[in-house]
Amino acid sequence: MKNGLTSVLLIVVITFILGACGNEEVTKPNEAEQNLNETIEGEQKDNEEGEDYGTSSTHDEEDTDRSVRFETSTEDQLDLRIGDKGKFDTDLTTFEITLNGAEIIDEVDDISSQLDSFILLDITLKNTGEETYTAQDLLYGLEVTAYLDSTGYQDYSEDFESVKGLEGDISPGEELSGEFITEIPKAEEYFFHLRSGITGTGASNEVVWTIPAEEAR
Repeated sequence: MKNGLTSVLLIVVITFILGACGNEEVTKPNEAEQNLNETIEGEQKDNEEGEDYGTSSTHDEEDTDRSVRFETSTEDQLDLRIGDKGKFDTDLTTFEITLNGAEIIDEVDDISSQLDSFILLDITLKNTGEETYTAQDLLYGLEVTAYLDSTGYQDYSEDFESVKGLEGDISPGEELSGEFITEIPKAEEYFFHLRSGITGTGASNEVVWTIPAEEAR
């Protein structure tokens, strides 16, 4: 009897142990699968948020890069002569230049031109804009050339003591007179204008003075 009872108890204990092990084996895979799903869902969420952020950033950069192209409201003046006034309308401001006179000379302050001659221009500069600018700002890019389709030479007045260059600030409505000097090759006529690198991009209207060599000697 005692042995029979012992056998029954042993069978019950073994059954309980096997049942617990079976439940543990089933539970562990389920927990692992749940953790994996949570990890995947978290990564997908992060990726979606990252993609949205990247798209938004790209749009912001495109909006920042957009700029309004400057459009001048002043007509081109292509046939000006000595004594004429030219009106400039640029992406910086507006101003006027009057070419009062032009003189071709071979030597300045005992210095000879590395080309053929110098040309000395007598000009009056007027600030017609709403802010104060330096004369250098307004004269930037102006040059004399013998050929409109070729690069010319800009102002060298600061290199010569005897040349009265245009310097200093010019307030709105104020005028300043002075001299513009540069080197030139031998030619029958010359052109005083803003270099094509500026007018060609639409940053200014085009203003051109034609200076016959015979009128400047």
